[in-house]
Amino acid sequence: MKPQADLSPEAPVIQALARGVCPICTLMRVFQNTVIEAPHRFPATSVCNFHAWALAGSSPAVEAVPIFRSMLGDSAVKSATSPVELHPCDWCVALREHEDEKLSEFAREMKRENFRSWIAQYGTVCLFHGRKLIKILPEAEAEVVRRILANNQEELEKQLSEFDVRVRKGEKGGGGVLGHIAEFLVSQRGITR
Repeated sequence: MKPQADLSPEAPVIQALARGVCPICTLMRVFQNTVIEAPHRFPATSVCNFHAWALAGSSPAVEAVPIFRSMLGDSAVKSATSPVELHPCDWCVALREHEDEKLSEFAREMKRENFRSWIAQYGTVCLFHGRKLIKILPEAEAEVVRRILANNQEELEKQLSEFDVRVRKGEKGGGGVLGHIAEFLVSQRGITR
């Protein structure tokens, strides 16, 4: 697999395959990073808390200023009694659309024997994306994903038990297993839901 930094937001799922990492999460993270680092490519008129702070902290100021200026202009301060209008975050919507595209692409790839064989033997998917895949895949391919999830969970439970023993003996390091478990349970860090 190419390092995440070398992937483009349009990279195919097959380029995001790596042991221990959900390829859908990886591509979503690349897409989200691209949105934040090059917001001119993904115009926004409304963003959520997470993406507003990402825009403020990580986007080039020359690109962030017009977005914030537009949002300020659209946020005309009204009386305290008027209802608050909540608009969906444009970037969250784009992220969900990208996720759906990558899930569909993964499902198409599962029809290929080489892909299915590799993913069955070495693959990882997070629980969130695994459940979504199970819903859209034919039963035979869905069973492969179920086995991947079961194997991933079993391996993580083993690592957590071993880590727990070391922690109880006073060891301070090795918390990476906690990050792997968090990723398995809720996807990679920083991907909004």
